[in-house]
Amino acid sequence: IKGGFDISLTTYNRLKQLFNTFQIVHLHSFSPIRLMAAKASNTKVVYTIHGLSKGIRKENVIKYTIREAVKKYCLNKVDCFVANSDSTLTKAKSHYGLKKTKQIVILNGVSIASFSSFNILDDKEFTIGLVSRFTPRKRIDRLLNAFYLFLKQGHSGRLVLVGDGVNLSDIKQQIQTLNLDSQVELVGYSNEVDKYYKQFHVCVQPSDNEGFGLVAVEAYLYGLPILAFEDSGGLKEVIAPLEPENIVKTERELAERLLWYSKNKVQVSKYSNKRIAYAQNNFSIERMERDYYNIYKNLI
Repeated sequence: IKGGFDISLTTYNRLKQLFNTFQIVHLHSFSPIRLMAAKASNTKVVYTIHGLSKGIRKENVIKYTIREAVKKYCLNKVDCFVANSDSTLTKAKSHYGLKKTKQIVILNGVSIASFSSFNILDDKEFTIGLVSRFTPRKRIDRLLNAFYLFLKQGHSGRLVLVGDGVNLSDIKQQIQTLNLDSQVELVGYSNEVDKYYKQFHVCVQPSDNEGFGLVAVEAYLYGLPILAFEDSGGLKEVIAPLEPENIVKTERELAERLLWYSKNKVQVSKYSNKRIAYAQNNFSIERMERDYYNIYKNLI
């Protein structure tokens, strides 16, 4: 497939022939020619969506309109439409319709074995952590504003930001504007986030409209609480069942929750096993595999 609007009849026929050798074709990204060939074959088609890009990035209006119209037509023809959160499914139904399409939510899973044990940091300096890409959608500005309010009330602590991205210069500028240079540590991108999670007392993910809350699962597997906003989409769905008090509406509320944890650092280690068990029981890759396998069995 040479591009998003490839309409080669030869490619279409080759794909259709290939798909006819399978009972199930499971797609995770959209390509018109691929999805139409799958539907024209004798196979059953499962399509998983991990979030909607609508309004997230600038796109050519004409191309976007044509692509989404074709996508809406194709997705209403699949045998099972899977979303990675209720938030993603709600947005997809609003955007694509899907009234006659079988729909199901399967929450993402991770490899539990890849996470190591947590540390007890009750006697250490209160440390707030963020592990994220630095993009507009991550709303790191909200965390910096809340941290500023936290410090303004006379409390102490440090904020460690792990990551990199297009918003790095804006974040640096905001740190300077709020005079937070001595309290905020920018460590850059890292493949060894394990060592940073072990420094944190609490994690914050200030983003909005997340498709899923993988960062919350990671925090819980390290035994850490994580704070997020009411408008965080799928992220809220991970946190609210266990710690609804950690869902905030405003930057001031976030500052207040940070204050509570700074005064009650012992609560982090006290409930760490509960957080770990919650993540292990609900967000393992094995649970995710079973959910998909049940879909496959039902379709064939």
